Amino acid sequence: MASIVLSFVGLQDPFAKGNNEGSIISLLRYLVADGCEIKEVVLLYTESTQQGAIDTKDWIESEIGLLSTSVSLIKVSQDLSDDPIDLLLAAEEAKKGLEFIQKSLELGDRIEFNASSGTPAMKSAFSLLQASGYVQNGRVLQVRNPYEMKEGQERIFETNVTVLRREFDRRVIVKQLEDYNYGGALRSLKISCLNCDDAILLLEYGRCRMAFDFNRAFSNIKLVKIDINPQLLQEIAALRQRKLDAICKELYFNALVRYKNLEFSEFLVLISQFQECFLALLLVKKLRISVPNNLQEAVDFWHKVKMVDGGKPYQELLKDYRVKGWDLTPEGYPNRFHLIGILDYYAELKNVLIHIKKLNEYCEQRNRRVHRFEGVSVIDNGVGVIAIMKKLVKLLTLPNESSFDLLNKTVLELIG
Repeated sequence: MASIVLSFVGLQDPFAKGNNEGSIISLLRYLVADGCEIKEVVLLYTESTQQGAIDTKDWIESEIGLLSTSVSLIKVSQDLSDDPIDLLLAAEEAKKGLEFIQKSLELGDRIEFNASSGTPAMKSAFSLLQASGYVQNGRVLQVRNPYEMKEGQERIFETNVTVLRREFDRRVIVKQLEDYNYGGALRSLKISCLNCDDAILLLEYGRCRMAFDFNRAFSNIKLVKIDINPQLLQEIAALRQRKLDAICKELYFNALVRYKNLEFSEFLVLISQFQECFLALLLVKKLRISVPNNLQEAVDFWHKVKMVDGGKPYQELLKDYRVKGWDLTPEGYPNRFHLIGILDYYAELKNVLIHIKKLNEYCEQRNRRVHRFEGVSVIDNGVGVIAIMKKLVKLLTLPNESSFDLLNKTVLELIG
């Protein structure tokens, strides 16, 4: 493993008061004595430290004997030269230094940040970058002033930015979980210092579940080693069995997420799916007839509809179509208007169907979005349509808390 040293040049480089070596020279001597192979040294300098940078380069090559080491001098922006205590400017220039290093960085190399040269802003910039996750294999090193050292203190020591890094990483993941962005949270967690196998499995569970890939969601959650809320397992079991009541609730909670995140195209799709799923559920409960999955089942479906309850529901459908001036072709897959027309025969379903029919305009908007390529940037009365969906799913017994919220809490507990 080779080391690449990145440092700002301070006014005390290459020498400090009393002819003592500055922090850059002291750090390099320490690394060499520790057995490190110094592959490259990159020095960032301002107008006022230009000569110091040149002298430091000469000293490295002549006195320390690092003739095989590449020493690069990079002048920082004029803005930082004019205002060397601006932390944001210092961080930007430190990032440029990192970009320069990428040319020669190889797998296994370690970046050594010298956080003891330059202004306080320059010294802090490296800790900030390290804590922000810009460097995976690096460390921030401090060089103590020899005149201020206390007994038992080491001259050179590593600054632990883990606490700060953990906080930065956690904040990113918290925000992604608030948006139910499980794919984003999964990527963030894998490159963070919070990496946790169970948390990764749970995020993958959430990502697959949001995508309605229930089998893959189950294959992830069954590998989780910690005790988890039984609801997460119970619901996925019902979803894998394609139970219509479970799917209705899943569509509802997914719709809430899409609406919250202003993903209105997906929101409309979910409303349409929710309406069809609820109608299919009513059909099974009331007529003991399932919506067909293929053309042969479609033939059987229409045959059963014509026979059930003496054919009266089918006659109700015919009547509804005549009133609207439509032609009824009882073949192929039934659409939502077919299902509503059949169920309209049953007076006890009147109140439920009133709410279901209110979703029609949103289903039509979804169709225009898909087939006419109309844009959807706002939803009229979105709160109202969510209220309608909630009234319907309450008939199926809603859990006290969404499984996605339970999942988020569990992940946050795991990452601390």
